Amino acid sequence: MAETWVNEQPQDAGTQPGQTAGQTAGQAAGTDLHLELSGEGSLRGRLMHALRGAIRSGRLAPGTRLPPYRSLAGDLGIARNTVADAYAELVEEGWLTARQGSGTRVARRAAPLQPDHARRPQRQTRRRVLHDLMPSSPDASAFPRAAWLSSARRALAAAPNDAFGVGDPRGRAELRDALAEYLARARGVRTEPDRIVICAGFAHGLRLLGSVLRGPVAVESYGLDFHRGILGEMGLPTVPLTVDSHGARIDEVPDTGAKAVLLTPAHQFPTGGPLHPQRRAAVIDWARSHGGLLVEDDYDGEFRYDRQPVDPTPWQLGKTTGQRHAEAPTVSHSDARWGPCGVGSGA
Repeated sequence: MAETWVNEQPQDAGTQPGQTAGQTAGQAAGTDLHLELSGEGSLRGRLMHALRGAIRSGRLAPGTRLPPYRSLAGDLGIARNTVADAYAELVEEGWLTARQGSGTRVARRAAPLQPDHARRPQRQTRRRVLHDLMPSSPDASAFPRAAWLSSARRALAAAPNDAFGVGDPRGRAELRDALAEYLARARGVRTEPDRIVICAGFAHGLRLLGSVLRGPVAVESYGLDFHRGILGEMGLPTVPLTVDSHGARIDEVPDTGAKAVLLTPAHQFPTGGPLHPQRRAAVIDWARSHGGLLVEDDYDGEFRYDRQPVDPTPWQLGKTTGQRHAEAPTVSHSDARWGPCGVGSGA
């Protein structure tokens, strides 16, 4: 008999004596625990065997709080006394601990089995990094946890009931309305909410576009590797465009036979420079004359340290020329690991 118990988050996640804040947070998060009550013997014996196995394997870490007798008995469809007796015997064996007001927990000394080091090479100790110069790595310690939590709570409290059901695959209408207003005001992107699709980052948006694009696709010769990787996964061949101090060489596009062009005109990676205005105009002319599609990754589009926003952008030019264009601005690239990505198309 295989049963599953999903532990609900405790109402009081306060730190217990001797616990660190990290340990408390981990225990309060809840655990998905699959218990296989199979084999011969009594239900109590099979439950004890399953719990020992979960502790040995590390699925139940030391200090993890187990569910109350009634909850686990109800979920497994067995008597409450059976669970109570199993807990009590495991406490006697040292697998579990029980204290008044703290519940039943996995004993601290009940450590899981260590991996076989003879078969698995030792992990090398990482050297302490003084200055992390890895690109595209935001300072995660600066993430506004308190403000994010406060906003999330307000949104959950005010959200209508249908927000928790099956919604519009393009994203909530309220979010798309807010993004349309923000993009027009702060980014110069003029579009309607119905032409915005909320994605889990640019990679997700590019995969959506890749399912309808026709190759080949012209891309910058060096830059964000995942652009070429995703297009390749979608079966779309890519052709490189030379990159110099003014960005991608748009004059090379007609000879590539490309049906679409993927650019990072705000901040070319890794040079950081914007696409020159003349080349912006040139790529619009190409799209208009060839019926091509422009795909723009607005990488770090909000960060401008030494200049005003480059105007006009391909999107703004496109509004006057009628070519097809897909814009993928991240709402805030510094929070790109946590924030949404809007993809809009201008016809």
